[in-house]
Amino acid sequence: MIYVPVNKRENEMFGLYRTTLAVMVMVHHLFLGFLPLGTYPVFGFYIISGYLMTLIMHETYGYTSSGRFSFAINRILRLYPQYLAAALISIILILILGPEFVKKFHGSMFMPSSTKEALFNFLILFHPTIEGSMNPRLVPPTWALTIEIFFYILICIGISKNIYRIYTWIFVSIIYVFYSFIVGWPWQTRYFTIAAASLPFSIGSAIYFISKNTFFTQIYYSIKIQPIFLFLLMLLNVSFWSYIKRNYTGYWIETGFYLNLIICSLIVYSLSIGEKIFNINKYIDKIIGNYSYPIYILHWQCGLIVSFLMLQQSNFNKYRQEGLFIFILSVIFVLFFSFLFIRYIDEPIQHIRIKIKKQI
Repeated sequence: MIYVPVNKRENEMFGLYRTTLAVMVMVHHLFLGFLPLGTYPVFGFYIISGYLMTLIMHETYGYTSSGRFSFAINRILRLYPQYLAAALISIILILILGPEFVKKFHGSMFMPSSTKEALFNFLILFHPTIEGSMNPRLVPPTWALTIEIFFYILICIGISKNIYRIYTWIFVSIIYVFYSFIVGWPWQTRYFTIAAASLPFSIGSAIYFISKNTFFTQIYYSIKIQPIFLFLLMLLNVSFWSYIKRNYTGYWIETGFYLNLIICSLIVYSLSIGEKIFNINKYIDKIIGNYSYPIYILHWQCGLIVSFLMLQQSNFNKYRQEGLFIFILSVIFVLFFSFLFIRYIDEPIQHIRIKIKKQI
């Protein structure tokens, strides 16, 4: 059976939103580490992935053996070539700058010392529990890619094949979150683990079906929630709860994290039915979106390069003038390297991925 994309899907514009999330992660890591800018957008990425992977399984690949195989090959081609190039850059930096300098900049960036560690880095197979337990990582943010790959497999198998499976999936995911609070598990268990990511992925998958239901569409338009409002609300929510987090402690400060989950879900839903955050054409949105993945996997390396070139040290103060200077230059470097990745890695491989899709 051949699955043909629904026409309205052609108007979806996730590029700007995805790249905004990637930039938020970069700001968190290289400049404003005391803000939860890095943690909030990760779950936003999960929601997008849950939605998009469910969409393409239903409307592009299908649940035949050949469809599942093509889906898996294209996911590998999407993730691994750019990741391996980013890992190679990290290796070169370690060899040139020295392992101590690099590890001081980020505690997870050091050479694998065993075949097992090398294999895990090559395959992006980490065991997400808490961040410090997943070392070494030549590309530090890729613990989240392990989670992405895990749920790609589940979605390919069919966990989001129909809405009833997704209802069960969401229910189990919610139970996990509540149970973690009841037994007093730390926040890391609701962020770094595969089980924690189950909730945003399941919500994203549910949005695929909800976006096709005219009843919900009518409700959305009757309320007249503009995507730009939701986008600004997301940024305001992060800023407000950042202040709360700096001044208070307790489980209740995670309220902002789950409010962010709701806001991001509404953003993804609004984009799924053809709304726009800003009035830009789809071509420009696609170009912007292409930078999301390379920014995510390259920003630590670019920050390291700039800190060495400008200060010859890796323990600069992020929150003062030198940190701002390092960050601005890092943005320039990451945009440059991202352009190279897109032009010389992603675009040539994209032609292969298109051919694979056409063979379904």
